Amino acid sequence: MRRFPLGITVAAAVGLAILLGLGVWQLHRLAWKQDLLARIAALTHAPPRPLPAVLASAARGVDVGFVRVSVRCAPQPPPAQVVYRYALHNRRVGWRLMSFCPTPAGPWTGVVLDRGLVEGFAGQMQPSAKVFPIPHSVSGILRAPGAHSFLSVPARASAGEITLVSLDASSLRLIAGPGQRPAPWYLAVETETPPTPGLSPAPLPQDIPNNHFVYALTWFGLAGVLLWMWAAFVWRKVRAR
Repeated sequence: MRRFPLGITVAAAVGLAILLGLGVWQLHRLAWKQDLLARIAALTHAPPRPLPAVLASAARGVDVGFVRVSVRCAPQPPPAQVVYRYALHNRRVGWRLMSFCPTPAGPWTGVVLDRGLVEGFAGQMQPSAKVFPIPHSVSGILRAPGAHSFLSVPARASAGEITLVSLDASSLRLIAGPGQRPAPWYLAVETETPPTPGLSPAPLPQDIPNNHFVYALTWFGLAGVLLWMWAAFVWRKVRAR
């Protein structure tokens, strides 16, 4: 028993637990991705629902992510600062126009709009301030913003414009402006009335990969290799006695 490789055994047990945990996590990611892809597929022929009704169901705990909605925006002058969000499109730098659509919807005063890529800014590392009118009505897909983390890049403000890299709850409040209470989702616009020249709506991600099952098999396979190596090492130790 004095020669039993206790240190190697403890290290192997820790490594095995980590690898198995990563494999299980990828299986959970697989279930999440399959649900996401099913929701996106269901949107192909889904008619838009009124935004206030959808948000009312969200207040009852219903998940409203990836639901097609329509909304009318109250008239308002163009904002003092235009807001852009960094994006990559066709392997090129792009900028998405972000606006606020004022409309009463329960406890919220409106919803943030992701109106699509600004065509004239494709490939530019820095967009320029430009006036875009707020549409009268829009339809599109409700999306949940990301979570804030210490890695989030803060917004950058310059004369007449604000640029964002990440989109979280604080970003929604920044886009909405002072005194507004934006809904905790944003609307990825598919169509807006009247249409705004120079914008290319891109509401849904294209070609979403789903390799989580392969990743899970990889982690479980590495766990099996680690277990085999530990067993072989212990067997050699026992035979050497």
